Amino acid sequence: MSDYIRVRIFNSNRKVITFDEEATIQILRLDYELNKIGVNLNQIAKKINAQDVYQFTSADREVFKQVLQELKNCFSALQKYADRIDHSRQFISDKNKG
Repeated sequence: MSDYIRVRIFNSNRKVITFDEEATIQILRLDYELNKIGVNLNQIAKKINAQDVYQFTSADREVFKQVLQELKNCFSALQKYADRIDHSRQFISDKNKG
C-alpha cells in the first residue's frame, strides 16, 4: 500500500500553477481579510454561547450583517481567482493539444 501511495504522490503528472505578482498580492490580502473574518466569527460564536439569543442588541445584529457581507465579498473574490485558475488550466490544456 505504501508503495502505491509513493508512486501516486511522486510519479503523478503534477501541474504547477503560477500567479503574477498582482495576483499573489491579492491572494495575500484575501488571506489577511479571511483571517480577520475568522477572528470576528470566533468573537460572535463566543458571545452566542455566553448568552441567550434574545439578549442580542440591534448593534449585535448589525455586526452579524457586516460579517455576512464580508464573507460574501470574500467568497466572490475567491470565485474570481478560481475562475482565473480554471481559465489558465484550459488555456494550457488547449495549448498543449495544438
